[in-house]
Amino acid sequence: MDRENAVIGVKDSVRVTRAMARALREVSASSRPCFKKQRKVEKRNRAALTDVTNEYRKPQLNKCAVPSFQTRGGCKKRNTVGASNVSMQVWSTQDVRTKSAKDLSVISMVHSHEPVVAERLEDRELVPPSMSVMDGPQLSMQDSMQSDELLSSPNKDIDMISEKLKHSDGLGIVDIDSVELKDPQVWSSYAPDIYNNICVREFERRLTNYMGELQKDITPSMRAILIDWLVEVSEEYKLVPDTLYLTVNLIDRFLSQSLIQKQGLQLLGVTCMLIASKYEEICAPRVEEFCFITDNTYSKAEVLKMESEVLNLLHFQLSVPTTKTFLRRFILAAQYSCKVSYVEVEFLANYLAELTLVEYSFSQFRPSMIAASAVLLARWTLNQSEHPWNSTMEHYTNYKVSELKTTVLALADLQLNTKGCPLNAIREKYKQQKFMSVANLSPKPVQTLFEAKYKVVNDGISED
Repeated sequence: MDRENAVIGVKDSVRVTRAMARALREVSASSRPCFKKQRKVEKRNRAALTDVTNEYRKPQLNKCAVPSFQTRGGCKKRNTVGASNVSMQVWSTQDVRTKSAKDLSVISMVHSHEPVVAERLEDRELVPPSMSVMDGPQLSMQDSMQSDELLSSPNKDIDMISEKLKHSDGLGIVDIDSVELKDPQVWSSYAPDIYNNICVREFERRLTNYMGELQKDITPSMRAILIDWLVEVSEEYKLVPDTLYLTVNLIDRFLSQSLIQKQGLQLLGVTCMLIASKYEEICAPRVEEFCFITDNTYSKAEVLKMESEVLNLLHFQLSVPTTKTFLRRFILAAQYSCKVSYVEVEFLANYLAELTLVEYSFSQFRPSMIAASAVLLARWTLNQSEHPWNSTMEHYTNYKVSELKTTVLALADLQLNTKGCPLNAIREKYKQQKFMSVANLSPKPVQTLFEAKYKVVNDGISED
């Protein structure tokens, strides 16, 4: 031993005892390495601990089957005091225990038949530090690339809309969607495509004149009485306007395809409102409430049976474009070039549009045409100092002033109530203060809107 340990170059060292060698062999089995108190010896020229400890670690490393750990386990030759050398040796032993446990887990994981995803998760936790350092930047680079794509997508949409509307800047057309791009719930980059698709579907679902062709026992006045009553029901249960519009749409679509007697007309009305409430409302009224509103004229079973008939006849197609669908878009376009109160324009346009629900003759007009005419007439009623139609309105409604003449004139007569209709549910509704009493506004003559010719200029439409 003296010959093997006689190496020049190390003056301070600690003598390795048999107890220390035994502890090094059993380091993986013991939870804590135990060493006997080392006594300070005289300074002699001994070999570094690397040669001695490696000699005892070889059987242990072969048992663990981790040959790559030998380089890490060795200690470099240093001139240290005995106490310092002991602390260095303890650190190496603890590192051996931790490293062995990790390598055992890696080896057992390789031979297992677990899913690949589980293996990757285990590898991220149990691979040696040298490998985890290499994997870390790769994962972070992928994450950063995905996040960059997500962050850049809104900017791409903004650029897309800007490029799409660049050709209309010379006409004074305002980009109404660019204002809403910052709202993640609106996602206005899709608005033009959505409304283009709605316009196509609007042409596909045009109603026929079912009163003269199919229905024999029902008249337009009966339909008007039913819808006027449904307006009061929607106010009683505080339903949203979309529910009322969808109810009238379902009634007209059912009557255009199925013959019905006048005794079942009210049953059809409450059933269609029940269906529309389920589709549009957050908390829809119960079936019993609709039976109660009819003074229990119809039972719950009758309402549910009619509900099944309506849904099957219409093939459960409830997502349909209504006048309210286009009103939101057109009123948004009107607010950017309107000098009067935007809220007042909105209330008045909604009032005029709801008046058309009662009149059967307006079911032959397209919903988009009714919505555009309502906005035009509302702006003209509130302000006659300028023409209510400009290049922005023409661009987003796809209607010229001349194309709306017939609808606007019919809507103006309805506003004046020239026929003396006694059904006043909608008029009484919009006389309330919460709607700014827009039903009390006096209508203005609309003939001057179509008598002169107008041309498009940068700030809108002006008279020649």
